[in-house]
Amino acid sequence: MSRYTELLEKIKKKQAVVSVIGLGYIGLPTALFYARSNLILHGTDTNEVLVSDLKQGKIAMLEEGLEEIARNYLMKIDLHTNYEQLGDSDVCVLCLPSPLDEKGKPNTAYLEDSISNLAKILKKGPLIIVESTIAVGTTEMLSRMFAEKSGLKEDKEFWFAHCPERVLPGKIVQEMDENHRLAGGISTRSTEITVEFLKSVFRPDLIHPTSARISETAKLAENAFRDTNIAFANELARISDALGVDVNEVIRFANLHPRVEILNPGLGVGGYCLPKDGWILVESAREKGFDSKLIPAARAVNDSMPEHVMRRIQKTMKDRNLESTTVGLLGLSFKANVSDTRNSPTLQLMSFLKEEEISYVVYDPLVENDFGSTKLNSMNEILSGCKIIVLCVGHKIILEELQRADLSKIILVDPRYELKRLKSEVEYYIGLSS
Repeated sequence: MSRYTELLEKIKKKQAVVSVIGLGYIGLPTALFYARSNLILHGTDTNEVLVSDLKQGKIAMLEEGLEEIARNYLMKIDLHTNYEQLGDSDVCVLCLPSPLDEKGKPNTAYLEDSISNLAKILKKGPLIIVESTIAVGTTEMLSRMFAEKSGLKEDKEFWFAHCPERVLPGKIVQEMDENHRLAGGISTRSTEITVEFLKSVFRPDLIHPTSARISETAKLAENAFRDTNIAFANELARISDALGVDVNEVIRFANLHPRVEILNPGLGVGGYCLPKDGWILVESAREKGFDSKLIPAARAVNDSMPEHVMRRIQKTMKDRNLESTTVGLLGLSFKANVSDTRNSPTLQLMSFLKEEEISYVVYDPLVENDFGSTKLNSMNEILSGCKIIVLCVGHKIILEELQRADLSKIILVDPRYELKRLKSEVEYYIGLSS
């Protein structure tokens, strides 16, 4: 029996030993879903504190439904902080960071290091799946690297695929169950065996066979598309400000057209994926001689929004003789109802306020880190100490607290127009435009 046939049978019978490498925002939920499907499972992460906490049943992620799954299935994962215990793995799923380097180029160091470690310890030819968002051609490069370091033959003794995560922070559990999945193999056999593996965990009708390069490109295109659409709304907000019109009303009337659906503008774009994935797509094309125009322009617009909000705060302070007041920032995470602060626009706004020597304090009941700022412990505390309040992130708890509070002496800055209904209840209301 060939290794391919053996591995395929083990996958179908759920007898394959599966290792999830990287137990962060994607890796941990992925491992828990595998455990829920009764797979034989290793989980490894070099963060010793994280692994120690997981062994004690502690989860730092704030995700609806995740604690319940962890309560039932976390103990079924054999947890490690190194690769030494992974030698019996049949399937390795890499959920590792893929950041940009200081020059804005895709950095595959984490993935390459993992491949080097796996090549040293795996006892038999595996299926290796990369879930990270990566530049086009990276899966093939990693496969060649594994072949060289392990001595195994590509597509005969091991198989390689790209299967990008496609979930939204805050809805990870729901979307892992419901979202479509790509099985992008480096060869026909790699694709076929990856499809069988994914079918052992997820709904078969949601799994789509394709090539690694198409999978890589499609994932980058998804996030570049979202980023570009947000940029249009943000650019429209700045145009409306220059024209002296209310962008919220402009969008409301424009969206009455049956083929127009402009998104809401806001403080900016954060999170791990959107700020970098467009650049990875741009760099992938640049290596082939194509110089993208639209995606870099969209990135520049979205990156400009925290400064735009800071300028509107600054102008309000000057117009109303409030130069010495303290500004209260509500919400530190990059989006509502999550604790994830990666690339948060609030942190960028804080940096601009600090540069302009504008005093500020922050309040976020979901985030522990204060990022070197004065972090208050209650809504009452921030409302009593600040004349200007900026709704940076509309956590449900923050919106509820604001709606119960007396805001009659508060200047409310609301970049996403989430509380426009309270306009008559505040002393002065400020959006992104006039």
